[in-house]
Amino acid sequence: MLKEYKSMTQEEMYTLVHEIYIEGCMENAREKYPDATDLTTAIQQEEDSFVCFLQDFFTLPENTYYVLEKDNMLVSAARLSKINDFYYLEALETPPKYRKKGYASELLNEMITHLHQQGSVDIRDCVSKTNTASLVTHKKCGFFIAEENGIYYPSNTVNNKTYGMRYFIR
Repeated sequence: MLKEYKSMTQEEMYTLVHEIYIEGCMENAREKYPDATDLTTAIQQEEDSFVCFLQDFFTLPENTYYVLEKDNMLVSAARLSKINDFYYLEALETPPKYRKKGYASELLNEMITHLHQQGSVDIRDCVSKTNTASLVTHKKCGFFIAEENGIYYPSNTVNNKTYGMRYFIR
């Protein structure tokens, strides 16, 4: 079941972090604090930082989080921001134990269907050039490479390590 969130409680935010984004928090903690003797504390700092980010994210009414649930378990998630006349997709993630089951594709397809019911859909995203699984998933759902170097639209910066992906339907 696809769930759409325009806001979340702090408890829901921490659940999202623990269920979907814990792998990323662990990677970020190792990268930001390479000399940390207590990795648990570094991971907690990353989780807290992510929750603070989400609190800011939800201050804009057009920002939305989409979460796919199966058997009451969070299996995939992504956030969507409205920028000018298009949506910007970020943080499409599926935890390792749920990968290769089609959940990210299911989330994207259901999200696109939901958005298309409201009108035409223009979604842009940056995907790492080395993330084959994400590139395949995006293409499977109708995205195409629109830019050789991705644009991170919130800050309007170009990243030559990503492709600019786009989905468009009237």
